[in-house]
Amino acid sequence: MRDLVELVGLVNKTKLKGSGVFKFIIEPDSKMEVLFNALLDKKVETDDDAKALFKKSDSDDVNLTSLKNKLKERLLDAIFLLDFKDANFTNRQKAFFECYKKWSAAMTLLIRNAKITGIDVLERLLKHAKHFEFTELTLDILRVLRLQYSTVDGDLGKYEDMKAQYVEYEKIWQMESKAEFFYSELMAQYTNSKSTKEEVTQQAEEFYAELKPFMAVCSSFKLHLFGRMVHLLIYNSVNDYVGTAKLCEEAIAFFDKKDYDSGLPLQVFYYNLIVCYLQLGEFEKGQKAIERCEYFFEEGSFNWFKLQELFFLLAVRTEHWEEAYHLYEKVTNYSRFEEKQIQIVEMWRIFQAYVFYLIKIGKIPESILSERSKRFKMGKFINEINLFAKDRSGMNISVLIAQILYAIAEKDYKKSSERIDAIEKYCSRYLKGDATFRSNCFIKMLLQVPQANFHREASSRKAERYYKQLRTVPLDTASQAHEIEIIPYEILWDMVLQSLQMRIWNGK
Repeated sequence: MRDLVELVGLVNKTKLKGSGVFKFIIEPDSKMEVLFNALLDKKVETDDDAKALFKKSDSDDVNLTSLKNKLKERLLDAIFLLDFKDANFTNRQKAFFECYKKWSAAMTLLIRNAKITGIDVLERLLKHAKHFEFTELTLDILRVLRLQYSTVDGDLGKYEDMKAQYVEYEKIWQMESKAEFFYSELMAQYTNSKSTKEEVTQQAEEFYAELKPFMAVCSSFKLHLFGRMVHLLIYNSVNDYVGTAKLCEEAIAFFDKKDYDSGLPLQVFYYNLIVCYLQLGEFEKGQKAIERCEYFFEEGSFNWFKLQELFFLLAVRTEHWEEAYHLYEKVTNYSRFEEKQIQIVEMWRIFQAYVFYLIKIGKIPESILSERSKRFKMGKFINEINLFAKDRSGMNISVLIAQILYAIAEKDYKKSSERIDAIEKYCSRYLKGDATFRSNCFIKMLLQVPQANFHREASSRKAERYYKQLRTVPLDTASQAHEIEIIPYEILWDMVLQSLQMRIWNGK
């Protein structure tokens, strides 16, 4: 059923349903239309939902498998009727769809012996394919035209021209293909836990050394996309954020000079650039980069929400508390926010816990709060985190820390003590290795608080050795995922100490 959900969403997004053509694709008042509308309204998401739908409507027995297959075929046939001109795509993305639609039309004409029209379409299409650097399509067109001019038209001049162009673009395709293959190889190694960062770095350096001469003589879109991504991995693999930022800026400048909107590369390099500014604590630069790149992210899309995550992290990492709060309000009040992907919703629920902690300790003034920002229940928050609760060495760390911070801020020391004791075993079991070094240090610091009877100076003194260990691995060089440490632990520790008393807690 997921494929149908996806297709129905695409048809609705491109406004085909509202056109007069739609009634010729799906007959009005048919069972197919009932199923389509139910999928569109999200009343049906599984086969069981569909069976219940038709049973409820007292309809005749429905062969659901047959109905689904027919609906899928109708929607697939309608793909070439979709209009992407008003969609939030770059002109290159729109051109890609239009060019391949014309390519299909031209090949259909040639197969049906409408050669005059078919060749005319291809000759005009070739200019567009070359302009937007669709190398594979350019090769396909040149191949057909080369054959046409040599065997049918007998036009030697045009044949020689097509042959020379084919040789040129074949070389470009070979360079692009190698760059794409190298990038795929690296990413396969990058996600393989058995591969060390040193191995990835060495392989990336070898691959880039082979691609660099190609990139010096060819400005191909695809070659530079994958070639620059390979180059980026050299710096990413060793957490060199300064070097990565420089490469991203160079890549953005390169793709900005294209005669069309580059789209994907600009999204990729802007995103990586913002991560760099996040890790380096460069709020103003990060804010400007986000403002510059929001154009490339469709508002409300998955990538748009991920961009807002980066902006939130950038704000709290640099202690711009009010900006972080306003961004939290903007995102969580977004239309149908609760229906977004679970990883998006849960991430902002985790952010919510930190926002309320900041409110609790007075970092965010009450004068700017909305009514809903005055209510927060830790128990409800914990129950709502399902996906990330399983990420034991990842985002669940942030969830555990939020619970302790909030309990200390409420001066509920008994609850704090219970929660800190509960994560001691968790820490020894899951927080091992370089990837969780800073989190391990910080949690050990928190463990000292109940041992010091929640006394400020005693807690600071007992945690000192772990604090020094934490400082040996600064945030901008840490191996951990950038999302885990929402607020830098050094800043959080100062907040924790300020939340503690100057007298010893007696356990009551």
